[in-house]
Amino acid sequence: MIFVQSKASDRNFPGETDRGFHYLCKAADVDYWMSADNPVLLVCSHPQTGEAWWMHIQTWFADPGHRASGRIDFDKSTQRFDQDAAHRLLNLADPHGNAHVAIAEHREESLTSNLLQVEIPALLYGAPTKYSDPRDVTARQREFAEEDVRHDFILRGGRVYSWLPPEETALRHVICGPTDAIETAEWSADPQRQRWLVQLMNYALQRDVRADCAWHGGRKVVYFRPTSDLRPRQIRGASGRQCLVFNPKFKKSAPQEISYCKHAALEWQFLLLDGQWFCALTPTSHYTRDGYRDSLFLSDLLTGIKQLDRNPAVRGQTGMWATYLHGEDGVFEPRETLLTYGSLMTFTATRAIDDQAWLADPRKDGAVAEDEPEVFTLFEVES
Repeated sequence: MIFVQSKASDRNFPGETDRGFHYLCKAADVDYWMSADNPVLLVCSHPQTGEAWWMHIQTWFADPGHRASGRIDFDKSTQRFDQDAAHRLLNLADPHGNAHVAIAEHREESLTSNLLQVEIPALLYGAPTKYSDPRDVTARQREFAEEDVRHDFILRGGRVYSWLPPEETALRHVICGPTDAIETAEWSADPQRQRWLVQLMNYALQRDVRADCAWHGGRKVVYFRPTSDLRPRQIRGASGRQCLVFNPKFKKSAPQEISYCKHAALEWQFLLLDGQWFCALTPTSHYTRDGYRDSLFLSDLLTGIKQLDRNPAVRGQTGMWATYLHGEDGVFEPRETLLTYGSLMTFTATRAIDDQAWLADPRKDGAVAEDEPEVFTLFEVES
């Protein structure tokens, strides 16, 4: 292991010539670097030209004169930070020569991201209103019991904006003028209105999943509602296997009493990347005491599950949410959604790691004698 302090500048370093330059370090920085148990490098670079040079801090400042001045002198011909420095770095990191793991292989590997492709409607709608508080808009809609109360709206500058024409929804009771159609592409191109658009998209996702999921305003997550009889509920995930989305846990001392209920939950963030909207999915869990009220031990339960979940579990949960939002056949009855959800983005890498070699721990292959030093793997240089 090697620690690196990087100093990058496209301007010349102090006293820089074709042969070298110097760098003045703060005394506090030197004290901090010298206290490290591992080798520390100072790397000075010019990013625009792709040039870099390095110095081993502990060796240089072992000289009392150097430490007193705080100055490091770089020789460009001998301290270039490139592939020729690799073996010198290995010698610093492991003077006993034990460092070795297999290098990444030249083969393609498919990588699955948590970015779900999203298509948004081409138009949204705005109309004048006398209301300035969303709570008043909601209360006005609730005065009409037969109406479907809409929460997927925002108020800006004396206008209400929504995905559907207000006169076609319960929002018609809060408008006081004609409706205008607005191209969402215009809002996507404007930084301020893009934030408004993201807020509308957040409300759209909440509405799209409301048949099965509840919104938790404190944690800013949606989570699967309990079943009416508090029995476990499963849905099909991306792999075709069943995934638990609601699961009651019973007390050991009283098997008929529920200790807590675990709900599959989702955090998300809408991102505009290269002109395409994506929804970054972050699966999580929610815990209630009876399917509805938050568990008194919510924080502890969340900490515990995050320590237990590994990559396969997180990947499976991400795939499950992507499948649910996408609405593949066999998952749920077809439902109308404001947003159109695609598939998770995948990428192809040209280098790959041998997982078995990477995960193997040579220290566990056999007992290590008490007087025998442990061998820690580092890396191998590819020439």
